[in-house]
Amino acid sequence: MSRRREERQVCTDEEYDDLIKPTMIAAKFACFWPLNRDHSTRVELFRTCHLLWMFFVVILTCAGQTSDMVHNFNDLDELTACCLINSVFYLAIIRLIIYSSHQKDMLYVVETMRKDWTCSSYEDRVILKEKCLFAFRLAKTFIIMVTATVTFFVCTSILEIYILEKERVLPFRGYFFSNQTISPVFEYIFIFNVISGYFESGTIVGATTFNLIAITHGSAKFAVLRKKLEAMDSNDPDADRAMVNCIKDHQDAITFADTVERIINILTLGQFVLSTGLVCFAGFQITAMLENKGRLIKYTMFLNSAILELFMFSFSGNALIDESDAVGQSAYCSYWIGGTFSRSLQIVMMRSKVPSKITAAKFYSMSLESFSHVLSTSFSYIMVLMTMSEE
Repeated sequence: MSRRREERQVCTDEEYDDLIKPTMIAAKFACFWPLNRDHSTRVELFRTCHLLWMFFVVILTCAGQTSDMVHNFNDLDELTACCLINSVFYLAIIRLIIYSSHQKDMLYVVETMRKDWTCSSYEDRVILKEKCLFAFRLAKTFIIMVTATVTFFVCTSILEIYILEKERVLPFRGYFFSNQTISPVFEYIFIFNVISGYFESGTIVGATTFNLIAITHGSAKFAVLRKKLEAMDSNDPDADRAMVNCIKDHQDAITFADTVERIINILTLGQFVLSTGLVCFAGFQITAMLENKGRLIKYTMFLNSAILELFMFSFSGNALIDESDAVGQSAYCSYWIGGTFSRSLQIVMMRSKVPSKITAAKFYSMSLESFSHVLSTSFSYIMVLMTMSEE
């Protein structure tokens, strides 16, 4: 029996490693996946240098993009294209700052997820798989989509510049000095711009997929608790001990959700505010570039990635609210009549009236309702920009 248990444990470890691997690689590339507690000094030094290099590249690119916005201020089409790319890079800086300053909380989240997947009972792992597998698959799809979008931006620029011999424009924009289009200066800036674009895409896929998986895992912890509460039976001689374990699980789930919220609530505010502009600018670029097939495809891919990213935030946040709010109902549905744990159940039900949620800096909650509001606002702004362009 012990050998079978060890074999099952190994299978569980390998399964979880396979599921989390794409997100872990993306977050390590973006330099904010938390280090193990027993990491060496050499690893920490390499990570610090990597992080400083990323900050330097992204900040310098943002400065060039801001100059490009000023340079094209009188051209609405070019200005919106600059704003679109610049918003993404400023959001990358926010991600780097937030995640590098919350490494302890991120390590707690990562260790808790691994512990739940590898040390829980078979019944609990079944619920975790049921609730989280879609999130892992969606994360992998998003990584592929963003990588393809960034690669298409680069390939389109190379095609337009060196084959179609069009104007020399950097794939991720930027204006550094007036004669930057002269060879070989342009080629050096082009390579630097491409590197910064892939660094920025690493922050997108690493942060967004980490948030999706962590928030979904938080909702799964509440789902596991609900299953245990619904199985409570007053005729069970170990009912009181089971109730104590349920209370501990409820506290652990709340602590986990609060930790995730503490990490990303500022980022969520920036994400939702800037996503309104991203969807607006990308949508306007699509309507303005209907005759340019290359740019049409490029900005359509960008728009799809931006909407999917926003949906991932909202979908996982909505699931967390629903599962934590339903704890009280599951407690009431247990067979508590005649039991000695009814008072404890009442306390759990009262606490569940305040569901766990991911907020945008405490202003509003991440949910499918907020997702619809952002899209509605973005499309309204697109109509305003189209009206201004026609005038």
